[in-house]
Amino acid sequence: MHNIKTIKRLLSLVLTLIIFVTAACVKTPSVASGTNKTATQVVSDMTAGWNLGNSLDAYGQKANFPYTTSNETTWGNPKTTKALIDAVAAAGFNTVRIPVSWGQYTTGSDYQIPAFFMKRVHEVVDYCIENNMYVILNTHHDINNNYCFYVPNNANKSRSEAYLKSVWTQIGNEFKDYDYHLVFETMNEPRLIGHSQEWWFHRNNPSQDIKEAVACINDYNQVALDAIRATGGNNATRCVMIPGYDASIEGCMTDTFAMPKDSASDRLILSVHAYIPYRFALASDNFTTKFDDSNKGDIESFFNDLNSKFLSKNVPVVVGETSATNRNNRADRVKWADYYWEKAAKYSNVAMVLWDNNIYDNNSAGSNGECHRYIDRSTLQWTVPEIISAIMKHVDGTPATISGKLASTPKSEETPTTTQQQTSTPVPTQKPAADGLKAEYTINNWGSGYQVLIKVKNNSSSKVNNWTVKVNKKDVKIDSSWSVNIAEEANYYVITPMSWNSSIEPGASVDFGIQGNGSIGSTVDITVQ
Repeated sequence: MHNIKTIKRLLSLVLTLIIFVTAACVKTPSVASGTNKTATQVVSDMTAGWNLGNSLDAYGQKANFPYTTSNETTWGNPKTTKALIDAVAAAGFNTVRIPVSWGQYTTGSDYQIPAFFMKRVHEVVDYCIENNMYVILNTHHDINNNYCFYVPNNANKSRSEAYLKSVWTQIGNEFKDYDYHLVFETMNEPRLIGHSQEWWFHRNNPSQDIKEAVACINDYNQVALDAIRATGGNNATRCVMIPGYDASIEGCMTDTFAMPKDSASDRLILSVHAYIPYRFALASDNFTTKFDDSNKGDIESFFNDLNSKFLSKNVPVVVGETSATNRNNRADRVKWADYYWEKAAKYSNVAMVLWDNNIYDNNSAGSNGECHRYIDRSTLQWTVPEIISAIMKHVDGTPATISGKLASTPKSEETPTTTQQQTSTPVPTQKPAADGLKAEYTINNWGSGYQVLIKVKNNSSSKVNNWTVKVNKKDVKIDSSWSVNIAEEANYYVITPMSWNSSIEPGASVDFGIQGNGSIGSTVDITVQ
C-alpha cells in the first residue's frame, strides 16, 4: 500500500514538471487535464489532507447581512496567504479542504454571491492548485450562522433547495474549467440545529424528526449535484462529495440515507467526519487525555462500518475532518495519529483531511475540545511536527518536510500490548441451513476487549432476500456492532441486516461485526437462518 502511493506520488511529480514546462502559458491552473479521473482514482491520489478552518468559513452577525467585505479574519486568523499554502504543501500534504460560508454575503431572493467574495475564494483555491494540490470546496456554516440558509426539514425545504441550487450554480460556473484537482462538497454537517439529536442519533432507531431530516438531506444532495452538473464544462464529470446527516458515521449508516443519482459514472465520494475516539479527540466533558488500547476500538469500528456499506461497494470515502484537540498530551496525540492513519492506509479508497483552526492553547484543564492548531499561520511554524511525521509515514512512506528540513519520525513510547487471536474457520457447530446459508467468523482478541467479525455466505444457487444470525450470550457480551440490528431473545442475541445488506446473491457474502469488553474464548456459538 505504501509503496503504491509512493510510486503514484513520484509519477505525479514527474507529470507536474512535464506540464509546467509544456503548458506554462495556461493562465488558469490545472485546466487542460479535464475531469477524466474516477472518484476512486482521485481519492487514491489524495495522500494527506489539511483544512483551512475558521477562515473563509468565519461568519458575522445576522443583523449585518449581507456583508460587503470578507469576514475571513473575524475569528482571529490572519488573511490566508500563498506562503501558508506553500508551507502546507512542503510538509507533504497534497489536499486542502477550503470551508466557505457563502450565505452571509448573498443578496436578493435568488442568493447572488458578490464578485468580491467569489474573487477571494478563487484566489485561495488557486494558491492550492498552483501547488498541484487537490482542493475540496464546500458550503460550510450556511446551516448555522444565525440565519440558516438551508434547514433539513419539510417546513424549510423549498427555501433550502432554492439556496443550494443557486449557490452551486454560481460556484459551478465560476470553476467549471478546472480539472479533477477541484472537488466539490455539497454541504457541511447538515443537521437539525438545537435538536436533542443534533449531534448523535441511534442509527437503527432514528426519531421521526431525524428520518425527515435524512430524507431532506438526500433531496438536498440531489439538488446540489444536479445544479453542478447543469453548469457543464468539466463539472459534467467532476467528483462531488456527499454527506449524510451531520456528516457522521450514524448519518451515512442509517437505513434511509442514500447517495444521489448521478448522470456521470463513478464520480461520487462519501463525505464523513470522524473526531474519534470522541472522548479523546473532541469531548469537552467526560474526556480522556490518554490514547491506548481501551479506546482504539472506536477507530476499528469506524473503518469496519465504512467498509461494509461503502468501500467494499466501490464507493470511496473522504474523512473531511478529523483531529485530536490539544489537551497538553502531545505524546498521546502522536500515538493517535500514528494508529488512525495506519488503519486508514489499509484502504486505497480512503483519504483523511486534518482539521486545523489555528487554536492551540488549552487553558481549561484540558476540557476545550476546539484546540486544533498544527501550523501557526502567523509564523508558518508547525506546532507539533511529530504528528505530521506520524501521518506522512503512512501516506507515502517518507517523513514530512517542515520548514525545509526533515521532521523527526516519532518512536513509539511503549510496545503495543495488543495481541490478536485470529481464526478464519467456519463455526464448529454451524451446519449449512436448508437455504444454503452458512456463517464463518474470526475473533480479534486484545485482552481488554474483542471483536467477532462474521461473514454470512450464500452457498445456494438462489438469491437470499433476508437472513438472521443468532449468537449465544454465554460466549459474548455485545456492547456495539456495525452494519446490523441487534435484539435479545432469551439466551441469544438476534442479529438482522439493514435494508442495504439484507439480500445476498448466489456465491456472495455479507460481512458485519460485533464488539465487547473483557475477554472471550476461542469459539462462539453462532447459527444462521
